[in-house]
This record gives sequence, C-alpha cells and structure tokens, in this order.
Amino acid sequence: MSQTLTPEELQQFQDLRNGIYETISILGDLNYRKTLLDLELDSLKDTIKQNALKEREVLKEFGKKYGDGSINSQTGEITPV
Repeated sequence: MSQTLTPEELQQFQDLRNGIYETISILGDLNYRKTLLDLELDSLKDTIKQNALKEREVLKEFGKKYGDGSINSQTGEITPV
C-alpha cells in the first residue's frame, strides 16, 4: 500500500531539495570563477618572473657600463656602493 506526503510535507521536501540544488549551482559557479582567477594569477606570476629576469639583465648591463651601485628610479642617478 502506497502512502503520500501531506501537501505541507511535500512542500518542505521540495524546499529542501531546491535549496540543495541552488547550493550546488552556486558552488559550481564559485569553482569556475576560482579556476579563472587561478589562471589569471598564474599569468601574473609569469609576468612578474619575466620582468624580474629582464630587470636582472638590464641591471647587469648597467653595472658593466657604470659600475656597481644603486639607481634612483625617479632621477636615474647612480650611487656607487
């Protein structure tokens, strides 16, 4: 013999199910956006690495030309060490 939920029980069950599906959907969206952010962070880290390597090369060339020292980034003045 089959039994049926009352309309109130059915509504309660449906509300819970809808809440679960909504939460799963939000979680999926957040994970997707997190993946995109992770990719963007990786790209920015690569850019920082490339810039650091270029800076090292440029400073090495400046060192050969002007000797060891520190460079004022505003004025370009080189202070010997």
